[in-house]
Amino acid sequence: MTDFDCHAATELDLYARNFSGVHYNSVGKRLSKFHKRGDFDYETAVQYIERNLVTPAAKDYLLTQCSMTQNLRNTFPKSMRMFVSEQLANSYRAEFELGNYWA
Repeated sequence: MTDFDCHAATELDLYARNFSGVHYNSVGKRLSKFHKRGDFDYETAVQYIERNLVTPAAKDYLLTQCSMTQNLRNTFPKSMRMFVSEQLANSYRAEFELGNYWA
């Protein structure tokens, strides 16, 4: 089903949600704006989340929690980062459908 470690994906998901609340909230604000206007596109949101939240969180995780010999592609492969981005996009979309938006 997946070609990566699910525990590492869960760790990255949790780290991205709690990584510098500024990142998580700024992504939430941006996506809220598009959802309110009716321009929310799931695929674009996944790409945006991967680029602006998950990848910076993965890089920070490597710097603070891992050894210097580990690199991004081996520890958090692109497929894992995209999987985590999809999970976060689903979470954001669920909040939007409940009427919870970032201000």
